[in-house]
Amino acid sequence: MVYYFTGTGNSKWAAETIAEKTNDTVARIVDVTDFKTSDNKVGIVFPIYAWGTPAPVDEFLKKFSFESSQYVYIIAVCGANCGTVEKQIEKVIKRPVNASLSIALPNNYIQGGSCDSKATAKKMFKKAKPQVDALAEAINNNDSFCDMTRGPLPHITSTAVHTAFIKYACSDKSYNVITDKCNGCGTCERVCPLQNVRLADGKPTWNGNCCACTACINNCPTEAIQYGKHSEGRRRYHFTQDIVE
Repeated sequence: MVYYFTGTGNSKWAAETIAEKTNDTVARIVDVTDFKTSDNKVGIVFPIYAWGTPAPVDEFLKKFSFESSQYVYIIAVCGANCGTVEKQIEKVIKRPVNASLSIALPNNYIQGGSCDSKATAKKMFKKAKPQVDALAEAINNNDSFCDMTRGPLPHITSTAVHTAFIKYACSDKSYNVITDKCNGCGTCERVCPLQNVRLADGKPTWNGNCCACTACINNCPTEAIQYGKHSEGRRRYHFTQDIVE
């Protein structure tokens, strides 16, 4: 089984791609209720949040029962660097991972700046495909594998910086709506993986259970959702199939 968490679709693409190449199936982490599997191979696919795992992934890993005989691998989807995220995961699951891969895919963190253009996105997916192929070959052969782009000071970024991000930056308090742009379509409610967004009188409200996945703001078809005063006019991003075709 390949378990994945995604906000705007990159990790879903990676999970489905590796599952196809390894004759496996996928499951969304937020939908999992049985935290064990008899499968010989277990994959965890997730986006990097400040050089570490998103809170829902960390919670899932703490609950999941990994067998010592299972082949465990991870795919960390990042904008550039992943730090020492596999060490973070190994500490939680109390065993080593057999294979680890980081792939750079389009940035969706609109709070920090404009997201990547479609042209840039296409180049990133093109570069990522052979990396996923190499991991798939290792999985199929039960080989050890490590291809991680860590970046500078990885031990610090994956500990102190990541901890601060999870504590202080994963908040929905700055989300707001430009009323005359919002048409009440409910896309934001449907795409939120944590069911944190609800429509009230035809407008979205946020209810304090945010992990900063940016699904709501990046999928809004009218760009009505803003993150305070920082996001207006910035390019947005969510995965669409034409990017990889």
